[in-house]
Amino acid sequence: PSLIRVEADELTYPMHVIMRFEIERALLDGSMTVDEVPQVWRARMKELLGVEVPDDRRGCLQDVHWSGLAIGYFPTYLLGAMMAAQLTHHMRKEMPDFDAKVAAGDFTPIRQWLNTRVHAHGSEPKSMDELLTKAVGEPLSPKYLIQYLTDKYEELYKIGGGRK
Repeated sequence: PSLIRVEADELTYPMHVIMRFEIERALLDGSMTVDEVPQVWRARMKELLGVEVPDDRRGCLQDVHWSGLAIGYFPTYLLGAMMAAQLTHHMRKEMPDFDAKVAAGDFTPIRQWLNTRVHAHGSEPKSMDELLTKAVGEPLSPKYLIQYLTDKYEELYKIGGGRK
């Protein structure tokens, strides 16, 4: 695991986002003060990732989001990863040769699928759930990202059955 969010692997990256969301929520609901952020940051990094934070520069001050008042932005990264995993799952169901196309650098059928299923709706859907329901028949679900990560890392580390 990495101290730095943008250097984190895709398995531990969600924990970076979750921790930042928890801190933002606590700041906004008044259950934490700004002065407590460095201490809470160090404790959560140790708890979630087993990482010791040597200083605030590589801890709570590493991102520009908060200094730019971009509060609530971090969860969008994880939502995007969840949505990508869900869309990819459905593309694979409809395109059995999906992985071969990607490996060959042939993204045309993927772009066409996205144009038809996602982009065609433009700004009409009022939420991500509404867009996904139109695109793939169901709202956002974490199960696809969890399955993607499980399959990938089971295969990579030979600890389970790999992709089903």
